[in-house]
Amino acid sequence: MIALALQDTARSFFDLEAGSADLDIIGGWLVAFLTLCVFSFLYKDNPFYKFAEHLFVGAGTAFFALQYYQEGILEPLRDHIGDALEHQQAGELVQLGGYGVDAGIAIAARCFAVLLSIMLLSRLVKPGGWAPRWPLAIMVGVYAAIKLTGETQSKLVQQFRGMMKPLTSDTAMAWGDNWQNVEQTAAFYTFAQVVLLVGTVCALGHFVFTFRRTRFLGGVSRVGVVVLMITFGSMFGFTVLGRIALLIERVDSLGGLTGDGYQLAGTDGSVMSALTSPPVLTGTLIVLVLLLLKGRRGDGDAGSGSAA
Repeated sequence: MIALALQDTARSFFDLEAGSADLDIIGGWLVAFLTLCVFSFLYKDNPFYKFAEHLFVGAGTAFFALQYYQEGILEPLRDHIGDALEHQQAGELVQLGGYGVDAGIAIAARCFAVLLSIMLLSRLVKPGGWAPRWPLAIMVGVYAAIKLTGETQSKLVQQFRGMMKPLTSDTAMAWGDNWQNVEQTAAFYTFAQVVLLVGTVCALGHFVFTFRRTRFLGGVSRVGVVVLMITFGSMFGFTVLGRIALLIERVDSLGGLTGDGYQLAGTDGSVMSALTSPPVLTGTLIVLVLLLLKGRRGDGDAGSGSAA
């Protein structure tokens, strides 16, 4: 830390201003240390991982609580109602949910929303009271209705709309004209439509339980199982790729700690520079030493327990 303080690079030890040119020394150390605490779970469950986990949950809860308080109570009272009063004085309509309504109706709707928020927060005072149940019922009902219509439109309706397309396309190119982009050829279009039609029918046929499983229906069911397994496998692979992308993003952010104010191994920006930066080195040493001490303490407690 003293060596960093003696460098000429302009920086502050704790800088919360976004986009600032100063280096956030303590922030960089915290990023590296907490990242290593989370990665220490790969070794085994330990207090450092629990500390990082609890810190993440606590900070996230506090952030979203303030955000919901800002958007659910302060903004309706301060911004929306004030804007509605201005429109009322001017004799203009107020936009509410995409519709132009009277200013009085808009103010009543905003006040009703604030009242529901306060009723929901009353659960902290009296958990078994009747007041929190009304906003919860409205939230669950509205969310279920929105998701039901949205999922039906995005998956079921779009699926049948894709099945109703013709198996051939007049606009697709011939194989010889566009062999480098196979997905744009007429043959691939026909193949994709056949796979979509057959896969959907077979997947739905797998869930037909009102008829006896004859040889034909059993074959359709087996093809449907294959289609479902391919779908689940692709979804799992997409999820794994998403997690790998998060890992790459985290490693890249650690690589950002290779600036002149952080690193000890020069300014070439190489992997060695990132691994030898003070935050990564110090955080690694602290985690390893404390894990080693905890492991020895656990071995000692186990030995004393067996001797007793």
